[in-house]
Amino acid sequence: MNSLPRITEIDISRQARALAWLRLTDYALVVLCGMWAIGLLTDLVINFPSYDATILIFILILSLILSFAAYTGWRHVGVIDPAVWQVYSVLFPVLGVVCLLITGTMLVEHGSIADLLDSEKGESTGSFMVLYIGGVALLGWISLLLLRRMKITVMGATAGQILFLLTSKAGVAAKRAVDIKRINKPRGLVIGAAGILLLVAVILSPVPENQSAANAFLRVSQYINLLGFFLLVRARRYFQIDADSLLAVDRRSPILFLRSFDDDEKQQFIGSDKALLDFSLETRLSNHFSRFGPFIAIGSPKETVPQIGAARVLLSDEEWQPRVLGWMRKAALIIMYSGKTHWVNWELRQVIENECATRLILMFPEIKAWRSSKRNKEISARVEQVRQVFKDTPWEEELLELDDFPGLRAMLFRPDGSMVMVTSRSRSRDSYHLAALIAHQYLLYHDQVDGNKDAYEQAPRLRRSLIAIGAATAAVIAIFGALYLFSAKDDSRLSFKQGELYYSEPVTRDEADRVGEYLVKQNIFTDEQESTVLLNQEQGQYQLRFVISPEYVEAPAMAIQFGALGRQIATDVLDGNPVEVGFIDNLFKLIKVVPSSAMIVFGKGELYYSEPVAESDASAVGKMLMQTGYFSDSKTTSVIVGHEGGAYQLKFIVDPSNADDPDVKAAFRDLSRSVAVESLGGHPVVWHLCDSNFRTLHSERL
Repeated sequence: MNSLPRITEIDISRQARALAWLRLTDYALVVLCGMWAIGLLTDLVINFPSYDATILIFILILSLILSFAAYTGWRHVGVIDPAVWQVYSVLFPVLGVVCLLITGTMLVEHGSIADLLDSEKGESTGSFMVLYIGGVALLGWISLLLLRRMKITVMGATAGQILFLLTSKAGVAAKRAVDIKRINKPRGLVIGAAGILLLVAVILSPVPENQSAANAFLRVSQYINLLGFFLLVRARRYFQIDADSLLAVDRRSPILFLRSFDDDEKQQFIGSDKALLDFSLETRLSNHFSRFGPFIAIGSPKETVPQIGAARVLLSDEEWQPRVLGWMRKAALIIMYSGKTHWVNWELRQVIENECATRLILMFPEIKAWRSSKRNKEISARVEQVRQVFKDTPWEEELLELDDFPGLRAMLFRPDGSMVMVTSRSRSRDSYHLAALIAHQYLLYHDQVDGNKDAYEQAPRLRRSLIAIGAATAAVIAIFGALYLFSAKDDSRLSFKQGELYYSEPVTRDEADRVGEYLVKQNIFTDEQESTVLLNQEQGQYQLRFVISPEYVEAPAMAIQFGALGRQIATDVLDGNPVEVGFIDNLFKLIKVVPSSAMIVFGKGELYYSEPVAESDASAVGKMLMQTGYFSDSKTTSVIVGHEGGAYQLKFIVDPSNADDPDVKAAFRDLSRSVAVESLGGHPVVWHLCDSNFRTLHSERL
């Protein structure tokens, strides 16, 4: 009898609570510090001549610290990233010291806390903001200390160590690495700009001196701020990408997200300020899992503009089931919300029947009912549906033993019939988010590392937080932080004249530069015409993709010339490494892969050939055409030599108006016969008269 536990419970309650406290700092850092920094910099520009040197330096240092705080807070929005925690361990003490210094200065001026917060003094709002940011910094620092010390018992490591191990294996999200076409980027920019203008207008508007007018202004400004945040959140939806477009550029195995459309979180006007920073659990899951593969889902037909999160595609009733099944079989991972609807249970049943259960992370969506009885009833109903679907499977008995409904966050199904349950007594969104990440780490690496203890020990530990820091040290950190903020660039796009070259890891900047310069020399990138090229690398093979108009996709000349260009780049630029050339549309969706070909120059003539034609045969044909005068130093023309249907194919360019001229046909017939006999060993030849794009106008077999 197996003595191993059939259900492994991973309790993340303490870690989830600490994360929820840490999450409270996001709003203070991004919104309050950001607005404060904008206000200070605006005031600095307007009143620059009236300030003495001491005030100028103080405002500049404070602005840099606040800007760095806002940027660091933005990096933490929608993610659980221990790399940001490292920066927080320095930032929070710095903010605390700064707020303490400012509060002390104001206390000296006003005499007491009561006078400082007296609304009649006209400074209560600013004083409260300083105290609030200082308190949040203290809360965040305590949260970091707890996260550093608390271990997840079953896994024998802290959340930070576990997540460092997980994210060290992550790649780059394709939707950030390349400029994939968005749902409606222009509309998103317009709506986003409107939201920003509203927020900036509120920040820069002077507060009336009259107390009643000031109170009315503050009430109205709150609603204007809400509208601004609402527009910004709405704008983000127009920057969503289509799942098919994402799959066209990200060739990793997809990560499939399944759920009931009823569980999609809808945007609400009230709470838009918080929604801007953390819209939904799905957004968080997308931020994480899109680094491991294209995170995709079926879109709701009721929403032409998708919710923020997984890349969606809208499908008809006849299309969606085959598409889901195809994605399911290819998926590296399946993330699913348990549900109560027929189709969600159908999807879960297909996961089992297609033997994908061991690649499944089954989660429970956030149940937001305030009454615990209603919440528990909702969760137990979903559990019961899961039990019904898993009936007569190796996991049936374990699911029947499940009794911690309210605390259940995620489930894993092990190949031996055992299960892993990630639970939390905290109901924060971070508890669901952290559960998904812990389940992902356990699923990927639990069997690969012996208890993961050695790997966890190698994971970086959070650096010791600063308890006391002087103003000079704060200034240095702020300056370096600002330099880091303004020097951060997206190196995934390079410009060459009117052309753009996009690339993603493992392609290096140097390789992309060399390819771009070569395309300039070959007149692919010019000053006259815009063009776009995508350079990737997969399994040791470079992939060179050219955005091309659909009307030229099937033109033989395009295929043979770009195929030859790919071989030249492989030889002359990429050290002989193989290059696969393809044509893509404006959404970066692959249209076709171009066969590899090569080119030999004879005078001003160009001879293109591709396998199975040997270089020696192509060279012999070119020399023969040079001898006959077809290739010369005075005439520019091109010829293609191919092999298809058991015969060599010779393709010549002629004026279409002469293609039916008997004399022209006779001349090319004699020329082709001479080439067949003297250069191709008398093998069968089919000669073609073609237009400038090598479309056949007339052909004959010799």
